[in-house]
Amino acid sequence: MRAGVLSDDRIINYLNENYINTWIRTIELRNMRDTLGYQQMSPLTWTIIDHKWRRGPVDAWIISPELEAIGHVPINEYLGNNRREDGTLESENYLLFLQDSLAGKLPGLGNIVLTPEQPSDTLLDVFRTPEYGHQDYTVVVIDTTSFENKGTLTINIELGNDKASGSFFLLDAAHKLSFDAQNKRPDAGMFDGAHDIGWYDPCEIGQMTHQFEQGQIYKLVGMGWASNEKGSINAYQAKISVEEE
Repeated sequence: MRAGVLSDDRIINYLNENYINTWIRTIELRNMRDTLGYQQMSPLTWTIIDHKWRRGPVDAWIISPELEAIGHVPINEYLGNNRREDGTLESENYLLFLQDSLAGKLPGLGNIVLTPEQPSDTLLDVFRTPEYGHQDYTVVVIDTTSFENKGTLTINIELGNDKASGSFFLLDAAHKLSFDAQNKRPDAGMFDGAHDIGWYDPCEIGQMTHQFEQGQIYKLVGMGWASNEKGSINAYQAKISVEEE
């Protein structure tokens, strides 16, 4: 990277103004996990491991001051693929990645972009119930900013054939999911939620809807619920659509 994107003065200045830059070897993360165990790992380590960290030669992580992952791409794959597809310079792609992270678009963490020309899409992903008490989230960003008028966002979720049930929540992209400790339910900051899908009926389809005045960026959060066996995994399919008024 030093001979490529980091040789661009615009990127160096942007990094110096907006980020604290550091690096860590993935083998150190694995050693920390195996030696200390999940309970003793630092919050920063948890952030990386929670978001499906990859074993690429170089991964770029953008992490907020609150230790939330807001951007993650394997650099060789990201820069190389974009360069081959549209001829854009590596430095332009990397600068866009940095800017999108600060803008709350969560690049690289699973994005669905809906437009009036393509108002629906289907997502296939997985969720997992944690083994060591720290909740494991699956996060997908839904971008509806192309819709300038009122509309309704609808998400239908169907689980795979495994036994694990799941709960899903729709939030503003900038909102951090938190829980009511007494009721063990997400706080009122979410737009909608679908709880314990598949717990009573394996064929159940959960639905969330949200009416908006103007399109924005949302965060769809999925998790394995506490009733599951620890470490259980299941797939889910989400059909996401916008109907504009």
